[in-house]
Amino acid sequence: MTYNTRIYNYANLHSEDKQIVQAQLLMLESVEDTITNYTYAKETSTNILESISLEEGIHALEEAKQNMYNDIVEYMIFAIDNYENEVYELNTDDPFYGLYVEMENLENE
Repeated sequence: MTYNTRIYNYANLHSEDKQIVQAQLLMLESVEDTITNYTYAKETSTNILESISLEEGIHALEEAKQNMYNDIVEYMIFAIDNYENEVYELNTDDPFYGLYVEMENLENE
């Protein structure tokens, strides 16, 4: 999937859409945490059958993680395409440009 990150990025979203993306990213983070837990369990497992099951689970979660990421980016593209106002072209290659600064500001409040 290729898209222009200078236009399709987090910083160009309206506040309602930013909240949706933040919620989606929290779900993505929980999948990443589960992958970490499964990986640790696999590395410490002494049961071969359990290790194989965990490896399959990790593989399925990695695929789900990538699909979720793609869905989040597609949501941002769809949202921005449907805005009536013009968005600003920003100098970035990061589709989540502006998110990290915004999250830090919220934590500091």
